[in-house]
Amino acid sequence: MNGLSHLKGTTVLVTGANGFIGSHLVDQLLASGCTVHGLVRQSSDLKWLDASRIHLHRVDLTRPDFKIPALEDMDYIFHCAGLTKAKSRSVYFAVNATACSNLYEQCRKRAGQVKGIVHLSSLAATGPSPQGSLVDETTPCRPVTFYGQSKLAGEEIALRFSDSLPVTVLRPPVVYGPREENFFTFIKLVHKGWGLQIGKAGKELSLIYVADMVQAMLTACHPSQQRGCSYFVTDGRVHVWEQVAKECARIMNVRLKTLKIPEGILNPVALLFEAWASFSSKPALFDRQRMIDIQQSSWSASSEKFFAAVEFEPQYDLSRGLAQTIQWYQQQKWF
Repeated sequence: MNGLSHLKGTTVLVTGANGFIGSHLVDQLLASGCTVHGLVRQSSDLKWLDASRIHLHRVDLTRPDFKIPALEDMDYIFHCAGLTKAKSRSVYFAVNATACSNLYEQCRKRAGQVKGIVHLSSLAATGPSPQGSLVDETTPCRPVTFYGQSKLAGEEIALRFSDSLPVTVLRPPVVYGPREENFFTFIKLVHKGWGLQIGKAGKELSLIYVADMVQAMLTACHPSQQRGCSYFVTDGRVHVWEQVAKECARIMNVRLKTLKIPEGILNPVALLFEAWASFSSKPALFDRQRMIDIQQSSWSASSEKFFAAVEFEPQYDLSRGLAQTIQWYQQQKWF
């Protein structure tokens, strides 16, 4: 069911349209012949969007009185808006949970019209996996960070509306590709010849290239899909951070040296960054929540349920995805 014919000529709403995943989704929707409406915050950076090709609406999803523009025209809705960094637990929950309730409450008024809704969650909503094993859709959710807890709360809200709305929840792991800035930090270190090993070696993770993630989202919104389901979406493999660094180094023809950092240093460093951020309106670049993420031995999930349900097959393995990503960074002169 990889065809996208169900989207041609439809009107689509994308929240967080300016973000990394959202902007790639918008590009593909436009290429598929859709009329696209994008919801963004007042302060959003629109550098990845061609504002002349979409209908942009600046709204605050956390306000219960906000209105979805042209809701009566929407065939499909992709909820990509969210925060991955915030200064407090309450801010995470306002954006990643409360905003979901505000959004879907309005969508319910047009329940008979909307053909598909994809709610973008995260592997963090379930939590880490023991090293050497994978979480799947039967694994009890035990998020370990404020971000993960807020994404789980957003999922639960979305699924409560699935009796009247065609909601599908997708839980990606680390998504990488052109325009991504957090993963770029990792690649930039490799470009300089350094591979970080924080704590013990061999920490595992799932990954997915952004083009595959977008394809998964477009496929998941098909009207024939069973509503009220949650799926993990990965490239189908488990990776190790050292392996990812070596592959980046191979692509860039860089000799790699390993910089080993003990986990014990993370807490004082996080406290220092948090103290510095207290003088700013922006969240810390590194904090104790991020420290918890890094300390886990594995962030790995199985996508077998999703692959079987929608006959989805990722097109990018790690080598191809990293090569495309690094080429884009080089073309954009990011390093």
